Amino acid sequence: MTDATTPPPSTAPQLSQQEIDSGKTMAILAYIPIAFVGLIVSIVCISNKNNAYSLYHAKQALTLYICWIVAALCCLPLFLICIGFPLLVAVNVCGIVLCILGIINSSSGQCKPLPVTSKFVDKFFGKIQKV
Repeated sequence: MTDATTPPPSTAPQLSQQEIDSGKTMAILAYIPIAFVGLIVSIVCISNKNNAYSLYHAKQALTLYICWIVAALCCLPLFLICIGFPLLVAVNVCGIVLCILGIINSSSGQCKPLPVTSKFVDKFFGKIQKV
């Protein structure tokens, strides 16, 4: 049962194999967390909106990065009570695991939402569609 306050579940788009193959490289690069590569690629894919497959994964990756940064910032005040460092390590491990899961999904041609952050994708980027 869904009420007016809960958003509809994120549905994966039905895409052709040609569109998946043409957007696979950008979709994989969107999940690379090294030196802001994934963040830059995600923003470029969202601003271009020319491939639905890469756009789907760019929205997933950008939501992951936003949630990751917010969680890391929430750990900073906890450094004063000595729980901040282990919590920050746990947040970073979870972020890297979700990036690896996103790389696996995007390289295999699947449009699966990420487990933790997918409920925020429609809230943040629900109106952005392929042109």
